[in-house]
Amino acid sequence: MRLFSWPFGSRKGRHASQSQDEVRQVVPLPLSDHPDNPVSRSVSAPTALVEFRTAAIAADAVVLDTETISSEIGTQVVEIGAILLRNGFPIHEYEQLITPVGDLPVSAKLFSKITEADTAEQPEAAQVIPVFIESMMSLTIIGHNISYDIAAINREADRMGCPHLANNVIDTQRLGSDMFPNAPSMSLLELSKLLGVADEEAHRALQDARQTLACWHRLRTMDRPRFLSTEEQRKSAQRAITERRRKDKIFAKSAYLKGLSTTPINVQPKGHIIESMDCGVEISGDEHHQDILRSYGYDAWLWVYVTEDRIRSGKYLGYPTYWVYLDGEEIGHISKYQMERHCGQVPADGAVMLAHIPDRAKDRDQNQWQLRLQMPDEHAPVDLSSQVVLPSKPEPEIKPIRSSQTQKESMRRSETRGGFVNAKPHKIVLSPTERVVSIVPTQGIDILLSDLDDNTRMWVTVRPTSQYLAVRFTGTLIGTVPLPDNLDPFGNEAKVTAATIRRISGETHVEIELPKD
Repeated sequence: MRLFSWPFGSRKGRHASQSQDEVRQVVPLPLSDHPDNPVSRSVSAPTALVEFRTAAIAADAVVLDTETISSEIGTQVVEIGAILLRNGFPIHEYEQLITPVGDLPVSAKLFSKITEADTAEQPEAAQVIPVFIESMMSLTIIGHNISYDIAAINREADRMGCPHLANNVIDTQRLGSDMFPNAPSMSLLELSKLLGVADEEAHRALQDARQTLACWHRLRTMDRPRFLSTEEQRKSAQRAITERRRKDKIFAKSAYLKGLSTTPINVQPKGHIIESMDCGVEISGDEHHQDILRSYGYDAWLWVYVTEDRIRSGKYLGYPTYWVYLDGEEIGHISKYQMERHCGQVPADGAVMLAHIPDRAKDRDQNQWQLRLQMPDEHAPVDLSSQVVLPSKPEPEIKPIRSSQTQKESMRRSETRGGFVNAKPHKIVLSPTERVVSIVPTQGIDILLSDLDDNTRMWVTVRPTSQYLAVRFTGTLIGTVPLPDNLDPFGNEAKVTAATIRRISGETHVEIELPKD
């Protein structure tokens, strides 16, 4: 006996009973394999809506998902994802961000990663919802917990005085509960795991609609319910608890940040931007940089520059880590424990990221300011012991020569002219250096180096990227050099070399010492 009727003709797939392993080995997702797979392309919002309405004429169903926010005027839809189907196969995809009334809550940024920048140039609900509803009036709507999405769209319809959606529906949450009767949870994420569709949920409308469609197709291959074993139930329940705790953490954080500005108040460095607030990670070493942190104060949000390097002292000397720079000043690094759970999240040439100085009672009591780097969610720990690089043994310190006051003053002047303006970074020295090359300076180098005189010597780091050699002074990118033919002396790590400032016709030039090409 069939548990449900299928509205699109004959059922696809096997009719025989299947084990869980067989369910998880169903053919790849229909959106990937089907020859009519829609091709995503960038068009204007009005054009995309017209194309959706036109394509809907040939459709008999639509897979729907929305992203919503809670606001003073009630639930608002901020993103729509829809996949039009004909005979169960996708014929057109539609996704649209919507500018909400009022501010975008922090929870939206944390949960779905939708930001004000994403919605700033998008249409308002009144420009999308009426036509969207009209286009779907005759279609069967498929979704996961679809009553919620329909209710959210109908609330928008109420504000505009347009008709409600009152379509026939297929709810994959209900179908999943029918086919896995003793599953502790039936979220889209859990159903996707049980069916072998995906191991994570995007929380973006179109991606979730695609995931829902894949689940629906695989549910249609099942002839009878499947009961989870005790161990499978335990694992399913644990996954549900973990996901619920993750969401609780997000909403607790959004409640803490409600009413507080999360806009960084310092100058944004140049570079690849990773704007994430998923996981706050403590910085080791920030206790030595209290002056700069104190100047910003508690609850300040800041831009920082993050690059991969090595732990420079202590038990885990040489272990990979991420170093954090604030306004060009090196603040500290994340711990070995955190690096094992966040490795791979920052590109090789570094990234601009968010950091926060939390307002905590214990910090106020101790009159201290701590910096927390905002990173993507942690992943399973990865042992990085094979990547440990111990620094070369430092040269012995030369004791100062005892001499007369006149000799000392002369020596200091000589050291100032011939020495280096900054401390030598704890990195491997690039060698041998046999040529001098002028860097291609970044914008603002004149301001950054304005306090340094002509012919000033300084230590810089050089690191190869896929396009150039990146040159940094105290953590800030000051310029680039074309990639040489021979990259062997550079390796994959940042290395130290000497540089000299040249003032020519009022412009700042920097020459660095490199190996012979």
